[in-house]
Amino acid sequence: MTSGTPPADPAASARFRLGDWLVDATNHELVAAGGRVRLQPRQMQLLLRLAREPDTLLRREQLLGDVWEGRYVNDEALSRAIAELRQLLADDPRAPRYIETVPRLGYRLIARPEPETPSISASTTAGDAPSGAPAVTPSAEAPAAAAPASTTSAIAPPQPASSHAATALDASGLPLTDAGTRRRTKIAGIVVGISVVVLVALLTWMLPQPPGAQQAAVDLRTRVDRARPFVVEPGFDQSGRFSRDGRSLAWSTSAETLDLAQIWIGSRDGGARRALSDGTAWDMSPVFVDDDSAVVFVRYTANSCELHEQKLVEQQSRRIGECAPPPATSRIDASPDGRLIVFAKAAAAGRTGLALLDRRDGSVRNLTDPGEQALIDQNPRFSADGSQLVFTRGQHSQQRLWLLPLAAPARARALVEAPGMLYGAAWLPGDTAVVLAGDLFGYRALYRADAATGALEFIGARGARYPDVAADGALLYEIADYQANLWRADLRTPDTAPKPITQSQRYNNQPSFSPDGRWLAFGSNRDGLESVYLARPDGSEVQRLALDPGQRWVRPNWHPSAKHLLVTAILNRSDGTECLPYACSSEHSAIYRYDIAARQPVLVDGLGEDAHYAQYSHDGRWIYYLRRRSESEQLWRAAADGSDARLLLDANVEQFATDASHLVVDVAAEAGLRICGLDASRCRVVLDGSGKITNLKPESTYMALHEGGLAFVARDRNGQRFVQRYDIDDGIMTTLLADAPTTFAPALDFSPDGRWLVYARNDRVTIDLYLGEARSPGAKAAP
Repeated sequence: MTSGTPPADPAASARFRLGDWLVDATNHELVAAGGRVRLQPRQMQLLLRLAREPDTLLRREQLLGDVWEGRYVNDEALSRAIAELRQLLADDPRAPRYIETVPRLGYRLIARPEPETPSISASTTAGDAPSGAPAVTPSAEAPAAAAPASTTSAIAPPQPASSHAATALDASGLPLTDAGTRRRTKIAGIVVGISVVVLVALLTWMLPQPPGAQQAAVDLRTRVDRARPFVVEPGFDQSGRFSRDGRSLAWSTSAETLDLAQIWIGSRDGGARRALSDGTAWDMSPVFVDDDSAVVFVRYTANSCELHEQKLVEQQSRRIGECAPPPATSRIDASPDGRLIVFAKAAAAGRTGLALLDRRDGSVRNLTDPGEQALIDQNPRFSADGSQLVFTRGQHSQQRLWLLPLAAPARARALVEAPGMLYGAAWLPGDTAVVLAGDLFGYRALYRADAATGALEFIGARGARYPDVAADGALLYEIADYQANLWRADLRTPDTAPKPITQSQRYNNQPSFSPDGRWLAFGSNRDGLESVYLARPDGSEVQRLALDPGQRWVRPNWHPSAKHLLVTAILNRSDGTECLPYACSSEHSAIYRYDIAARQPVLVDGLGEDAHYAQYSHDGRWIYYLRRRSESEQLWRAAADGSDARLLLDANVEQFATDASHLVVDVAAEAGLRICGLDASRCRVVLDGSGKITNLKPESTYMALHEGGLAFVARDRNGQRFVQRYDIDDGIMTTLLADAPTTFAPALDFSPDGRWLVYARNDRVTIDLYLGEARSPGAKAAP
């Protein structure tokens, strides 16, 4: 169907039915028995464009061209518009009735437009709303509820069909008006436009503008919509920063082998760029100082971290201080005058805090200590006036954004309470808000956080990390795209190369074999938010569990009978703020038992608030799980029905595993692993670097237990990672696999017979810088 569709086509009319809704294009409304929903012009254009070709895949570039009419926007604008339109239609993206997503291609309208029905009964009430349509508060134009029933209804009666038959739609899908109306509208628009311009000019002259007044979320979304790749050369481009005057950028480019990275400098318009550092180490996080004539950056080696500075006109850098060594990889920042550098510094007992380096005399002042629970402070950023810092505190998915006044560091407080994986923040001009990157509510994106209240507003830019903001409001951020799949290694034939058993373009991890060996459960975000899937051990017969698609579901673990699973629900509870799904809410976790035969999850009561990451004991009598207290993850145990819950280990537990006789616990900031009895008693520490084999220590929290053998990931002297087996009883070490998982833990599991080892690995990673200007291309740049 094209723009030349005959008027008899319902979608070519100004009013037509679409599922439970009456689409009124003239008034930009969706009408249901419960009231009216007002659509923005762009939303109506998008809906009408889809309706012109129902059941047809419309590619993303086609919709952008037709609906945005060639304006300079990117895919983010379309993704957000589709999400907003789905909300208005009360459509579930996981079980759509209106708009279907075809991954990486486009969208299809699966509800067929129908001619408008002759009338909607005046006696219809909000309680008679069609199934699936929301009970909508009538708009201001709807008749007053107090009017007599004989003269009013919840919906204005539709006009006779003949009065709409002649209404045509323009090429973009909006109703055409007659020439006289268009002429009068144009004249009125000019008059109103002139009046508005005069009024705005007077107000601008008379009233002072508050700081950051132009940095609303809608403005930031516009910058995201216009964002385009800034660097297109091979390699990973990250850590981008604007110069103070906004004319130049500095960033780090690394080889895909992840062994070397160097600092680059370029003009904001992309006209000139050159390598600054020599590329003999891992150079990251450049920041401009000294009136943009030099940069300070971080230089990592395998076991060290140094602060370096280098003038733009020189070819060598000089070391000015030390910072927290790997695995900590924090960004740094400079005060507005360039005198102070804030960076991550190793503290006592394995903790990482923040410190200030004075470039005048080289003195260092400790600034924060995250404590034994949070362990890590990182990614600090100065406010524009130099009086405050924002930084992230915590580790893994329990990071929070903190605010620290430099005049009173002891008064530091959590600014954004919602925990998640956070990827840096940057102050907006005026210091009234920050742009925050994180996966707070389902996937990694940008948010605007109010600097006073911490209230969040969704911006967009899926996959965005480590943002920066220029003085004119332009956005710079990196987009990291990870493709992770499950791989299977045959331990009986070690010479056989492992093979992938998933082929998704998204993120697959958390494998868990069923006790009978017939199924493999795993987590994936292949259909949107994280959920749990089943597949055969060879990757065939993939099926998604019947779990609420509006929540996140993670960490599957099998009951010994193989009849049900434990899964953790990350529950999204909206606070009523107006923004996109999963953008304005708080999160809590709960543990559910999923019945395989009934395809039904049931809440496990009695485990306490925020219970998560549960595992059955070997005999199925007990449930081991974590509970969050402050910034600590305590280990608990309860009976399989949720009763008799009690605290086993009051420590900050990162991972744990059980078999018939052992409980193995990885405690944050502790060297090695604790091996305990099943009640967490009689513990001993192993793999802490002492004893006969001092160079084989667990590299991360990857571990799995099978028949008295503990599998963990180690690294040899050449940096090669591999999976090692430690026999708990006799301490014998055996190399299992010359490869290793690279996703977030848990990422490996054994088949019941011990033949197969399944692990999750990042197969493809791309990291590119994106620049979102405050103006459209071609507009006059900031001086």
